[in-house]
Amino acid sequence: MTDRTNGIPDDPKAARSDGPTTEDRLNEPPAASQVADLRLEAQRELGDLAGNWSARVEAFDVTDAGGVAGEQRSLIRDAARRFSRNKTAMAGLILLTAYVLLAIFVPMFGDIRQATQIDYTQKELKPSWDHLFGTDPQGKDLWLRAWIGARISLSIAFVVSIVILAVGVTYGSLSGYVGGRVDNTMMRFLDALYGLPYLPFAIITVTVMKEKFPDAEPIVYMVPALSITAWFTSARIMRGQMLSLKSNDYVESALAAGASAGRVVTRHVLPNTIGVMVVVIFLEIPNAILGEAFLSFLGLGVQPPDASWGVLAENGYTYIDAQPHLIWVPALLIASTVLAAIAIADGMRDALDPRGQVH
Repeated sequence: MTDRTNGIPDDPKAARSDGPTTEDRLNEPPAASQVADLRLEAQRELGDLAGNWSARVEAFDVTDAGGVAGEQRSLIRDAARRFSRNKTAMAGLILLTAYVLLAIFVPMFGDIRQATQIDYTQKELKPSWDHLFGTDPQGKDLWLRAWIGARISLSIAFVVSIVILAVGVTYGSLSGYVGGRVDNTMMRFLDALYGLPYLPFAIITVTVMKEKFPDAEPIVYMVPALSITAWFTSARIMRGQMLSLKSNDYVESALAAGASAGRVVTRHVLPNTIGVMVVVIFLEIPNAILGEAFLSFLGLGVQPPDASWGVLAENGYTYIDAQPHLIWVPALLIASTVLAAIAIADGMRDALDPRGQVH
């Protein structure tokens, strides 16, 4: 019923029944044709985005993003990719690999008697196809002796590097992880050892070891002599890494979950120092090669009839005026191996930690 005086309906609901209001038009669902058009437009936009994204992924260089891109790569694959682009490091790796292969196969397929037996009919021959490096005054083939010596020199260098790394990792990891007074005591002890001279201790160690084991292989007494005072630097490096890594969130989470200290170190901390370990190994190889050559040159290391690069350099020095190539051959082998190992270490450092690169 409507009030005849003002035309206002008695029931408010009756006013809504006269026709749709603005609010009803806003809540009204769109027509089916409009829904289909919106769906097609959304699909078309998504298709365009997908196409553009694929093109961007194909043109994207994974190394520019630190190894994170459309194609997921592991840390090792990323490091190998970056290392392969370092021409200097690759040249060093190829050279060192070639030396290792020659040291393995040349003595294996060559006539060892030409390198060990005296034959004065073949003495002081110049380099030729029959004797690539010539012969010494005793008629021994220098090519064979160089790669027999490479076996000894490279074997000693690799074993010394591993021993240095093992001792340094153990000492530095224990000091850095425990911390406090233990860390302070161990580091002050290491500081005191830093004052010890390298050469006298190496000479003393070689002398003592050769007296106790006179018939031992050269590697038995050369490895302790070259590593006895050479592990200090690797211990300091590992301590620094341990101090940096043990404060990370994943270490604290593992400890909160009840993991033991040994498990945290071996499963969560040390795996993150593999890059540093690899670099330390290749940095210690040159020091070990030079140390072996120096001791052998002084007559304190490898002794004839065994041959090493140091022994060849000592023998060549005796005939430096008559046959200078006798000393140039081992000298160039030592120098090139040292430079190759340094180049590999530098490339490994940049590949495993690209943030440290200077552009």
